[in-house]
Amino acid sequence: MRTTNLTRRRTAATAALGAGALALSLGLQLGATATAAPGSDQAADVVAAAKPKFQMPFACNTHWRLDTYDSGHNPALDIVVKGNTGSSGKNVLAGYKGKVAKTFWDRGAGNVIIINHGSGWYTAYYHLKDKHDRYVQVGDSVTAGTRIGHIGATGSNSGGWAHLHYEQRYKTNGIPTEADREPVHFNGTKYTGVGKTWTDVVSKNC
Repeated sequence: MRTTNLTRRRTAATAALGAGALALSLGLQLGATATAAPGSDQAADVVAAAKPKFQMPFACNTHWRLDTYDSGHNPALDIVVKGNTGSSGKNVLAGYKGKVAKTFWDRGAGNVIIINHGSGWYTAYYHLKDKHDRYVQVGDSVTAGTRIGHIGATGSNSGGWAHLHYEQRYKTNGIPTEADREPVHFNGTKYTGVGKTWTDVVSKNC
């Protein structure tokens, strides 16, 4: 999903400041001997060290294409079936245990689900085909592999293209927004960076 230029600038600036501050805070708590510059890979790795081991939100051993696009979209991912051969209706699964924090309709994002995985970590799923509360509702517990919906093209920002807009977010006080996005990790591997594409990533949500 694309955002406006104004939102891109605001989101990029907020995310850079937030990641740096959080990384420094975690470093102090963990007794780290080195500090990381805001926005650096080292800062991102410090943040990621506290993450759950998220898996892809798809069935085990299925193959997917991941795109970050420009700075207004990164570190979110747009995900489609490998080769972009048609993704509409594919199952979307929780990638880690947690509780459903929010489900709603957004004019741009379409049907949206946000899951709280504990310790400040959340995942967000946009453009879902089904009504946002069809399969899960606020307060429901999920585990890795729980179906929460299907890939769709809902919301004006989908451009009519069936894909999953996916985010990993961090915030310790309240439900995070797009300003709280963090680089995505699947099975311990980081997928982030402006203009990046991975053409064949295999889900290990087994």
